[in-house]
Amino acid sequence: MSHGKKIMFISLGTVLILFVIAIGAWWHLFFGQANPPLSRTDVSITNVPLGADQLSIDSAKFNIEVASTSMEQTRGLSYRASLGENDGMLFIFNTGSVQTFWMKDMNFPLDMIWISGNIVDGFAQNVPTPASGTPLWSLPTYASPANIDKVLEVNAGTVAKYNIKVGDSVTIGPLQ
Repeated sequence: MSHGKKIMFISLGTVLILFVIAIGAWWHLFFGQANPPLSRTDVSITNVPLGADQLSIDSAKFNIEVASTSMEQTRGLSYRASLGENDGMLFIFNTGSVQTFWMKDMNFPLDMIWISGNIVDGFAQNVPTPASGTPLWSLPTYASPANIDKVLEVNAGTVAKYNIKVGDSVTIGPLQ
């Protein structure tokens, strides 16, 4: 191999290595840390009576952060140590569609409540944290039903604790 080709390969290799380092630094800067404090609001989920045997209407109230930009949504609750008992994060999307979530860099299990308009349309319960060292391509994903425009993430066990079910009404307060 000629001297010129060796220099070209070394130069290309150096550029490739610098590119990979730059992408890694960019990823860590924007995605490798928890979200800063986000806007907060209250969310109430009211159990809709199913019949005569359910006489009272119960509701659960949460104080949540709102992730409305794609950057905030990408970070989500990653890197957090925990959530308060009735805390959570609400993801608001521009249009209703199938929303897909994963548990990248999560430190505690979650319930994901799929919301269409102002109605609970489903949920994923007791979603576990990934095993340490799980590569990105091996992380399980959790897909919502169609036409979901909001997702509420709360501590695992919340859906069961408050008997949240499909058809329950969701009320979102003003942003604070």
